Amino acid sequence: MTPLIVTELEAFWKPEPWFVVVLTATGAVLLLALGWLLSRILRGIQGNEGSIERQMEAPRIEMSQQHFDGRAQDVCMGRDYLFNTLTGARRWL
Repeated sequence: MTPLIVTELEAFWKPEPWFVVVLTATGAVLLLALGWLLSRILRGIQGNEGSIERQMEAPRIEMSQQHFDGRAQDVCMGRDYLFNTLTGARRWL
């Protein structure tokens, strides 16, 4: 009887070089996009301090030309402001 010789081959995946480059570049772009998005979100959260005042104040140039037809009190801060129902402009008192 003759002995049996078994040869074992290891199968592994060897991608082509262009695929490795594309995969690496795609991963880098994804990380950059996520970092940019995270910085925008954090900047938005940090920038919200005082944003109520910035939204309520109309630009200084338009102040002399605008007519305010209403007066109200801000619920959060308790400060009074004037508003224009047609343009939506507001000004703190």
